[in-house]
Formats: sequence, C-alpha cells, structure tokens
Amino acid sequence: LLQAFLFYGSDFKPTDLPLPRSPSHDWGLLHEESPKNNFLFSMEKVMQLFNHTATFRRESNLPLTFQYLENLESLTSKKYFVPTADKNEKGKILAPLVYLHSDCNTPSERDSYVEELTKYIRVDSYGKCLQNKQLPSHLSDPMKNMVSHEIFSLLAQYKYNIAFENAVCQDYITEKLWRPLTVGSVPIYFGSPRVEDWLPNPKSAILVRNFESPKKLAEYLLKLQADDAAYEQHLEHKMKGQISNKNLIDSMNDREWGINNDPSKKNFIDCFECLVCKRVAENYKRELRNSIPLKFQATIHHYGCPKPVGNFTLKEDSQNWWPELYDKAVYEAQAMENLLRRGTNYTSTDFYQEVINLLENSAVR
Repeated sequence: LLQAFLFYGSDFKPTDLPLPRSPSHDWGLLHEESPKNNFLFSMEKVMQLFNHTATFRRESNLPLTFQYLENLESLTSKKYFVPTADKNEKGKILAPLVYLHSDCNTPSERDSYVEELTKYIRVDSYGKCLQNKQLPSHLSDPMKNMVSHEIFSLLAQYKYNIAFENAVCQDYITEKLWRPLTVGSVPIYFGSPRVEDWLPNPKSAILVRNFESPKKLAEYLLKLQADDAAYEQHLEHKMKGQISNKNLIDSMNDREWGINNDPSKKNFIDCFECLVCKRVAENYKRELRNSIPLKFQATIHHYGCPKPVGNFTLKEDSQNWWPELYDKAVYEAQAMENLLRRGTNYTSTDFYQEVINLLENSAVR
C-alpha cells in the first residue's frame, strides 16, 4: 500500500505532482543543493506541503549540513598541510589568495566582490570565473575534480582560499569551506550566516561580513602577511591538531551517514528513506492500535532561504536577475496552494494560467 512520495528538490516541478493527494500520503523532500536551483523551497506555502525533510538546514529531519565534510580527522590531518615558511617562499611566485570557482554570475554575486578585492591584493584565479591562471587540462572539470588530490595539493600552497558560496542561506555550507580547512589554507568565507557554529575553532575562517569593504579585508590580509604568528592563529586545527568546537564534534559523531563511498556507513539518501519508512511504519502501528497518529509537517525553517542580494553591496541589484526568479517563485507557490486546495489534478496550462492571474492581480499574500 503506497504511503509516501519522495521528491528530489532540484527536480521538483509544481506541474508534476501525485494528485489528487490522499490524506494518507506523506510527502518527503530531499534537497541538499543550493537555493538557486529551486527558489520554491524558500516559500512557506511550499515547505508546509512536506512531512519529512533532508536538507542542509540543521532544523530539517535529517540535517545534511556536513555533506562535504568527510570526517573530523581530515580537519586535523597534515596530509596536505604546507608549513607557513614554505608558503612564504611559494608566495614569491604565487598570490596570497586563490579563487577556484567555475559557477559564475551567482545569486551571491561573489565575482563582483572578488573583482573589487583584486584591486588591493593579488588573487590567483584558476576557475572559469575571473580566470587569470590555467589549471592543467585534466583538472579543468570542477565537478569531477572537486576532491582531487592534485587540486587539494594546489590549494594547500596558498595562505588563503576565497570560499564564497553561490548563495546565502542558513547552514548552506559546501566544499568551499571544508576544502581549505582540510588542506590547511585559511578560508575567506562568505555564505551561511551561522557558519561560526561549525568552525573547528573560533578563528578557523576569516569572515567577509566582519569587514566593511573588500579594501578593508585586503588591508587585514596584508597585515597578516607580515605576521606569521597571527596568521597561524587561524590554523590551530592543523598547527595543534585541536578542534575546540563541541557542536561540530558532537554533530559529526552523531552523523549516521558517510560520504565519498564510506563503506562503514550508509549514504544520506538511504538514511532519509529509512527515516521516512520508520515514521510511516510507526503511524501504521498506531492505526492498528486505534492510537492517535504522529503528525509530521515541515516548516519554512527546514529550508527557507532569503531573497538574494549581492555580497558586495548587500543590496538588490536591478541588473541581477536572481531576485526576479525569487519573486517568480512567490507567485508559483501561491498558484500551487490555490490549485491544491481544489483537491483535483491540474495541468501545466492550469498552473501557468493561475500564475498569470496572480501576477495580473498582484494577489499574492
């Protein structure tokens, strides 16, 4: 007997839903990817449709916040670590900062910030965005080489890695942060507003939001260039092999799933399926006992992300089309709610006509 439908967020379409929805049908959402892939999940009307969630938010039923962190040992290991004296020597040729991003024109407008930053401090940019250095051809595919040993060894030679997420959302933390922490380079971070909750130590990353401008950030980094002791305060997890953050330690120890094909653990997809099955089974047993079933419902806090603004100006940019896509999702969410309330199936034509009607009437609340 069918009890649950599971949706993958990036493939979720409001025009392809299992309707009419039976009261006995649970819906589950797995979406570990960036909010830029689907702004619908930033809308409360949409998130409340789901009973079970696995997202990067700590509030979700199966948090995937550490989807890019293999284990705690990788943070203290010196496998890729380059001592400061050696980095200083390499710095005669290499820039202090490295920028390795190939997803350009993102909601966070990270390229705009980095472009301004390069006016005040040298940056080696290997990706497709603001490129001024070439990777070897066999390393040019960013997805294929995300965890490549050669890429790790390259990034480890730099004092700082620019670690800007493509979008800003609570707990949306990717390899952009964990990769420099793993290799022993200091991340210059912009992304999750709550990132401090997960850093190995308080100074493990330099946060862009603590500086009023790219120029001020560059001035701080140039000051560190002349002070090895101050620089190494940002590398305690490598220099001393210590992680002081109990939240990080406890959360990683409690994590039931692994990454990179860890044979000792299930992957998070399997874990999410198990979670949903256990919940459905528990309510089935309660039904047999004539007991009140447990109520499961997601909230906006299981994913909801803010409307994009640029990380350079921290204001909406009329030339940036991401806010427009976000606004479009507001109307699509309302259209979904209106059509679902009717309790019948609907076509793509029905859906888009409803969106048009809402736009014409500006009737979204």
